[in-house]
Amino acid sequence: MKTGLITGVLACALVSPAHSETPTSSRPLVGSMGSNVTHFIAQHDDNADGKLEWVEFDAFRRHRFDATDTNRDGSVDIEEYVLEFKLRSGKALQESRAAQVEMTRTRFSALDADKDGRVSSHEFHVSGERMFTQGQATLAALDDGSDTALRQRSRSGLLPTSHTAEGFLALYDTNADGQVSRAEFDAHRSAQFTRTDSNRDGSLDMSEYLGEFESRLDARIAELQKMPDTQSRVRFRSLDKDKNGRMSFAEYQISGKRMFDAADRNHDGIVDTTDASLPEPSAKESRDISHAGMGDVKRP
Repeated sequence: MKTGLITGVLACALVSPAHSETPTSSRPLVGSMGSNVTHFIAQHDDNADGKLEWVEFDAFRRHRFDATDTNRDGSVDIEEYVLEFKLRSGKALQESRAAQVEMTRTRFSALDADKDGRVSSHEFHVSGERMFTQGQATLAALDDGSDTALRQRSRSGLLPTSHTAEGFLALYDTNADGQVSRAEFDAHRSAQFTRTDSNRDGSLDMSEYLGEFESRLDARIAELQKMPDTQSRVRFRSLDKDKNGRMSFAEYQISGKRMFDAADRNHDGIVDTTDASLPEPSAKESRDISHAGMGDVKRP
């Protein structure tokens, strides 16, 4: 069965001046934790020691809350919350764009087997052969149930990638039957080469290759930026427990404690690599954590 392409990308935080020295390359700007404890640590670990204590997480959340409270009245209203989300999302999109453009430069160099600064039709299609073989392997993994890692990898990035089962299908399964035939694949690759070869000389230079990719990338970014802010408004109303239209830090940190406790799988007060190696909480444990998060936000 074909799996839907997962495109949820944007949910994160402004970094206050006190946190601005943390390298952005090691701290994800967007994306909720989900079940990825390593991601959770990287996002909030200010001193970069690879572990996260509650006091450190609480301080991070305090700085994030203060950055959102633009009028400095000690609480956050819905427009402040929505604006902060948009600013962080925009910054994350631009960082992701820059990273993907750099990877595309590297990919061009790998395609250019004879290092003449151009990718010939032959070089392009040799790469396609490898891609098709790998793609069929990822689809086989979907069929035999061994695709967990592939599905996790497909959640990152702005554009689908052929290195994942979902991305391979999104790119090449033109008739939406959950498979990629040789004819579908070859037709797509040929059309891509023709579209990219803007001067019609039968080969691709770096500017052509990069230009075609950036065009698709920018179209995707524009699409994401037009998405309504419905989700952030729903999140605000959920956090505003007393329904007074303003979110206090205590209300904000109810969800923070819930996230921290979910990541602290061995319940020792520290989120580290040990927690990342443990299995996810059961459905019952997750419900218990959620209910606990509705109470006192201070950790013992």
